[in-house]
Amino acid sequence: MEYHVKEARLLNGLVIVRVEIPPAPDGAKPTVIALLGDTHELLRAGFIAVTYTVYWDFLRPPAPTPKAGHSVGTWVLASPSAEVLGQSYLRDVARNATEVVPAIVEWLTTQPEVDATRLGMVGASTNGFVALQAAAVEPRLRAVVAIAASADYECFLRHSSMGMQGKPLTLAPAYAEWLRAQDVTRMPQRLVHSALLMLNRTGDKLIPFACAEATARALSEAYARAGAPDRFHFVSFDIEGHGIGPQESQATLDWLRRWLQTPAPQP
Repeated sequence: MEYHVKEARLLNGLVIVRVEIPPAPDGAKPTVIALLGDTHELLRAGFIAVTYTVYWDFLRPPAPTPKAGHSVGTWVLASPSAEVLGQSYLRDVARNATEVVPAIVEWLTTQPEVDATRLGMVGASTNGFVALQAAAVEPRLRAVVAIAASADYECFLRHSSMGMQGKPLTLAPAYAEWLRAQDVTRMPQRLVHSALLMLNRTGDKLIPFACAEATARALSEAYARAGAPDRFHFVSFDIEGHGIGPQESQATLDWLRRWLQTPAPQP
């Protein structure tokens, strides 16, 4: 389909934002920061789709080479020692959530095509982590979908097949303190402004289902206390593997339509 494209550089050029704007409906449109890859379904549904690229590597010093026999974890969690397991990865998640996403949201509110009262965010895997944490710091996100993600970071590091695989987790004290400060299961009340959907697979070894359940439990209780239990929904799929299939895609689109396609109520 045809759509209009705008691009911008934010945070002194470290972030490149791409905005895809469908021709219909007329006027300011609901807008989704969509970190899923393919945005065509969102565009066909009348959403503006926003993607971004971050160049943190320009600021990051070269990582030290782990000594032979002294590395732990695999893939994104690979670390020089168990004391700092996943530290580089989770610091990038936090920086995206607390610096990049708010900067993008702020810029979007200045764009005439965007309805600033109908902003959403969708992320899967790493970007699902970002979406959950961003919802805790950005009150202008009206709807959020987190796919194949968890906000219980200690559970994730201990039980993920990329991490300790169930073995004891012993983090350096300063890192452990920082990690607890990022964990939204410890501050779930900060997310209740947003209509939040979590989608997880029971057979996902990268994001253990028990960690997703712990996140969902904390959030469900917070939304209930806030008198808005319908604004949080946790869906589990009895599927093996880590990824996004048609069931996650359809549930995501349904949620965004429910919470973003109607104008926000006037205060």
